[in-house]
Amino acid sequence: MHIYAISTIFTAVMIYNLALMLILGSREHSPRSFGFAAILIGTWVLSAGFAFGTFELRPDLSAFFVRTCYYVGSLIAFALFYFSLTYPENHKPASYVRILLVVGGVLFLPLYYAKDLAALFGGQYVITEQTMIKDVFLTPRGYLGWHFGNMIVFFDTIFFGFFGACLAAGWQKYRQQTDPILRKQAYVMFLVLATGMIPTGIMNAAFPGIGLFGLFWVGLMSSFGWALLLGYSVVKQGQMNVRTATAELLIVAMILLMFIGFFAV
Repeated sequence: MHIYAISTIFTAVMIYNLALMLILGSREHSPRSFGFAAILIGTWVLSAGFAFGTFELRPDLSAFFVRTCYYVGSLIAFALFYFSLTYPENHKPASYVRILLVVGGVLFLPLYYAKDLAALFGGQYVITEQTMIKDVFLTPRGYLGWHFGNMIVFFDTIFFGFFGACLAAGWQKYRQQTDPILRKQAYVMFLVLATGMIPTGIMNAAFPGIGLFGLFWVGLMSSFGWALLLGYSVVKQGQMNVRTATAELLIVAMILLMFIGFFAV
C-alpha cells in the first residue's frame, strides 16, 4: 500500500503540473476548460492515493476516499464532455449547458456520500445501502477492493455515457473540419482523449464493477503517460494555442518530478 500511495501522489502532482501548463499558457476557453478537467483528474488520482494510504489505519476513511474517486470521476466525465463542445472552435457552449453540468455535479454529491452523511448525523439509515460504495477490503491477492451499493448503476450511466458523448463529439469535430491544420489538431486531440479515457474506463470503472481490482492502480499510472502525451501534443502539434515557452518549461518540470518520484518509490 505504501508504494501505491506514494506513486499515485506523484502522478497527481504531474497532472496538476499539466493543468498549470494549460491554464497559464493560454487565455482561450478550450485550454482552460481542459486545464480544469486536468485538475479533476489529478484530484481523482490523489484521492486514490489516500484511499490506498489510509486503509491500514482507517478503513472508513479509505472508503470515503474511494467514494471521492467515483464522485470526481463523474465530474471528470462532465468536464471532458464540456471541453469536447469547446474544441477546436474555442467557443463557450450555451449557458444552459454550463448550468446543467454544474447543478448536476452539486445535486449528485449526496448520492455518493450518503453513508458518510448518515454517519455524520449519528445514524445508519436505509439510504446508506443505496450509496455508491459501501466499504473497502483487501482481496486475497492483497489489492484494495470495495463493495458496491445499489446506486452504482447511476455512476456507470453518467461515467460511460458522458465519456462516450465526449469521444463521439471529438470524432464528429474531426470529420467536420475542412481546414487542414484544424483537422489534424482535432484528430490528434481525439487520439489523446481516446488513449486517456478508454484504458482508464476499462481498468478503473468496468473491471472493479465485475470484482477485478488488480488493475486499478495500473489505470491510475496510465494517466501519467496520458499527461506526457498531451504535453507533447501541445508542444509539437500546437494544440489549444498554448504558449510554447510555458509548455516546454512545465514539461521539463514534469520529467524532473517523474525521476524524483521513481527514486522516492
